[in-house]
Amino acid sequence: MLVVAIATTSYTNAQVILPTYGGDALRFSQTNYGSSARFKGMGNAQIGVGGDISSLGGNPAGLGLFTRSEFVFTPEFNGTNINSSYLNTNTSSNRSQINLNQLGVVFHMPTYRTKGQDTQKGLVSAVVGIGYNRNNDYGLEANFSGINNTSSVYNMFYEENAGTLGNTQFGNVMRSGAVSEFNVAGAINISNQIYIGASLGLVNLNLTNDISLNETGNVENYKVDYFQNQDTKGSGVNARLGVIFRPVSELRLGVNLQTPTWFTIDDSYSVSSTDKAILDAETYDFSYNLRTPLKGSFGASYIIASRALLSADVDFVDYSTIRFSSRNGGDMSTINQNNNEVKTNYKSAINYRVGGEVKVSDLFSLRAGYGINGSAYKDDSDNYFQTQFYSGGIGYRNKNYYFDLAYQRVQTHSTFSPYLLDDFKEPVADAKNNKNNVFLTFGIRF
Repeated sequence: MLVVAIATTSYTNAQVILPTYGGDALRFSQTNYGSSARFKGMGNAQIGVGGDISSLGGNPAGLGLFTRSEFVFTPEFNGTNINSSYLNTNTSSNRSQINLNQLGVVFHMPTYRTKGQDTQKGLVSAVVGIGYNRNNDYGLEANFSGINNTSSVYNMFYEENAGTLGNTQFGNVMRSGAVSEFNVAGAINISNQIYIGASLGLVNLNLTNDISLNETGNVENYKVDYFQNQDTKGSGVNARLGVIFRPVSELRLGVNLQTPTWFTIDDSYSVSSTDKAILDAETYDFSYNLRTPLKGSFGASYIIASRALLSADVDFVDYSTIRFSSRNGGDMSTINQNNNEVKTNYKSAINYRVGGEVKVSDLFSLRAGYGINGSAYKDDSDNYFQTQFYSGGIGYRNKNYYFDLAYQRVQTHSTFSPYLLDDFKEPVADAKNNKNNVFLTFGIRF
């Protein structure tokens, strides 16, 4: 799955092998619908529900089900645990942080009716909202170590055997950043049966990825460090169009179409080593345009005896349609290489989400949910790189305000390579990523 480009440095017999941008394009394309703690607790199964601030970053038609205006605020706590296997050695690392997950306000505007008119037919109300959603978080720290008897970081710079086998290697990956979105949305309610909504999303992405490798010779007495740093910033725009149909009061069917996000991205990749004989500090800058895939979603929900809610969603995303394009006359060979990598390695994927909510009293509700984001890789027949979500939550609601608390566990896998080789035989750390997230939503109705 790893395709590399070779850039020759100014040092004799030395070369730096640079990673391509296909992996970043996939990372920036795998975003989730923004949601409150209520829907986090329900596995984020929201496309056919509505009436929640999550509709700003999900199916905008859901805004049409609001009957009052609301202000909502959601902070989150993220705890990440990564267990890495590298050169037959297992290492565990942890990192935690606090972020703002969501902030938004919705204004409900009932239509004016003269005395005697039917208030339940025709255009019943309109709703507009603005909000912020954090749709993906990249924060993690991974450590890996082991004894390498087959290669050395020196083999990246010299094709011949550098005579440094049997060395001890320790690697560290420190990553931070997120994809966040500012949404402006509106919806209308037609006869309390059809809800139509649209939204415009202004997207911001930032990613900092630091990788360090410390290598110590066990046979020859030497010590060398190799550092990689990536800083990526970008902005983009997308739109959503959604519909919710309620054939009977208990059943809701929702459809949402999210356009691609059109990004402009600036990337800076730096490498350096403590051994100046092979590498001094070098920086490679690249600016490009990126188009992420179109996402189509369908959801349904059903209310049971006015006390319970069941909801299910499915998404379709074709990651092979990711496209790079030149920006400001950029290098077309690099653009074409990365587009070919996307076509070669990526495929379409289906995401599933199911969730439920039960009112245990007039004020308290319990929630649970589960979801899968399908793998985007063609050669991943075992779905090794799929992502699983487990969640649960509790909510308190009265007439004028509410609190929702949710716990979400996210499980996936990733790989890290501290350096790259021409023959693709570089050591790889296989990592099991576990994220334990807690969300708290506070909402006020007015």
